[in-house]
Amino acid sequence: MHKAISVKKMRELEENAFANGTTVLELMERAGKACADMIKNKYSARNAIVFCGPGNNGGDGLVCARYLVDFGFGVSVILPIEPKTDATKTNYERAKSAGVVFVKLDDLQDNENRFYIVIDALLGIGAKGKLRGEIKKSCQLINSMSGFKISIDIPTGMNADTGECDPDYVEPDATIGIHAPKTGEIKAGKKKTGESWIVDIGLMSRRKR
Repeated sequence: MHKAISVKKMRELEENAFANGTTVLELMERAGKACADMIKNKYSARNAIVFCGPGNNGGDGLVCARYLVDFGFGVSVILPIEPKTDATKTNYERAKSAGVVFVKLDDLQDNENRFYIVIDALLGIGAKGKLRGEIKKSCQLINSMSGFKISIDIPTGMNADTGECDPDYVEPDATIGIHAPKTGEIKAGKKKTGESWIVDIGLMSRRKR
């Protein structure tokens, strides 16, 4: 069983990786590929939709979508908000070049049950406060879908430290923890996070000397 990690400690590990020469893009690539590998190995269905937010969690989702296409999945991506970070913008362009299909949120309503795997990469561990706007609408849609729901790193709408949940938080069947489950996941419990799947992205706790 993996020991839970706080947001502060996770950020320290990331900053240590950056200090040792790893870039944000490299970490995102590792995280997204590891998530895609996990999904491929855990689930036999080959039809997925990925909801990607504007930040780095959304970037992880875009990388995951690209690798799922490489693995032979039929993949559609929803971007309810345009990418905002440089790394996420880069992976948006890479996903387009790789043949990932992008669908508008409002165009999905009549066909939401055709996807066997539904991936939540909307908001990451740094998100706090109430869900609103297009992100809230996306969470409501995800929860209405019949496919197997997977959240990347933390269910959107759950506080990664306290486990407190927005009324419209994503209710996943499984959560893929990046490096380790977050403290909030453990506090919230399995009923709110689903199965816990952990992926290693090569974060080192030893600081550069």
